[in-house]
Amino acid sequence: MAIALNLNDQLAVTIAALGLIFLLINILRVKKSKREFLAASGKEAVETLVHVSSEQGKRLVLGLGHSLTSSGIGLSGASGLSLQKALLKRSLFSDHPLQSFAGDGSLACLSRMIVQGAYRGAVASELFRGSISQMGGVTPVTAVTSLTNHISDGDNAGLLLAGQFSPMLVLLLDQADRHDLPVITSVPSLSGQAAGFFGKSTNLIGEDVFDPAGKLNQSKAALASLSAADWLRIAISVGLILAAILRMGGSLP
Repeated sequence: MAIALNLNDQLAVTIAALGLIFLLINILRVKKSKREFLAASGKEAVETLVHVSSEQGKRLVLGLGHSLTSSGIGLSGASGLSLQKALLKRSLFSDHPLQSFAGDGSLACLSRMIVQGAYRGAVASELFRGSISQMGGVTPVTAVTSLTNHISDGDNAGLLLAGQFSPMLVLLLDQADRHDLPVITSVPSLSGQAAGFFGKSTNLIGEDVFDPAGKLNQSKAALASLSAADWLRIAISVGLILAAILRMGGSLP
């Protein structure tokens, strides 16, 4: 028995279908070409910070926020896990590997799995230490305050924040400014992005928060998804313009 869909449902299905088609097309395009992703200026800062930490022989600290709590699941905030994986590949054998802190238990478990997998993939399981992937707190406030306690460590070269953070983030950024510690934020929530503009931090906004790794992640899946997102934005924009013209012409109710 066919189910009648209203106009909003039809638009949603159409957009979803277009997104899937664009993704499949771009996966095929990426496989046939050596196209590289051109990162935005904010994402260039991530790569620059990685080089600086390597030259100084210091570590980077990554805050993953609280994206998978029982009160709400934000998959966009979980994009910090891809950043963690990309950064780990460049610091596995360093004296000061990437130090990550998660703000909820589920995210902490996923983070620990990524770290173990990175060392296992590099055939260096004996170098794995659980202390480089920790749970910073069980609430949004404790997740921020636990990171604040690590700001003053002289072995830190920079701080990256990728995930959901409360406006309490302002306290963390203020402490980082006091210690002249470079900060890059990739926060999907509007309140977190607003707090991110406090001080001297570099902020990723818009679609950039879905791929904070930027040029560090050149996998075919990442390239295809980003290109498909660009195509889908163009299709939606064209659709909105046509709908506005038809509406003014009286063709649409």
